[in-house]
Amino acid sequence: MDRIEPIYKTDDKGVIAIENTFWFCYNDLREHKNVGKHKLTAASENQIKRFILFLKSDNKYEWKDPKFSNPINWILNLMTFGLYPKNSEKKEIENDEIGDDRVWPFFRQTELENEINEPKYLNKKRHHKNI
Repeated sequence: MDRIEPIYKTDDKGVIAIENTFWFCYNDLREHKNVGKHKLTAASENQIKRFILFLKSDNKYEWKDPKFSNPINWILNLMTFGLYPKNSEKKEIENDEIGDDRVWPFFRQTELENEINEPKYLNKKRHHKNI
């Protein structure tokens, strides 16, 4: 279920998508550290690293909006026995056919590889050419 009020006002679709995905990891009842039973799995850590790489990159967010991007669409879909929203289903199919969901929020494996091989920070080749 999407939140009503975003943390930060932005029109950046990549920021919004990552915020909506990452929001489910938040627990406001207790503070947890990344240790013991609360330690993230390797897959979750890799996903968070991809979020950060993407947000620090110059890549444009290319994914189409997901099928149930808000609860109203979910309710309408349920009430109409799946007839609503057809446009969202089309967007989901386009995502599956074109984008690589293993590297989300990047759209292509090559974009992720470029960011890994040419990091924005602590990269002598990129930032220290004149030193």
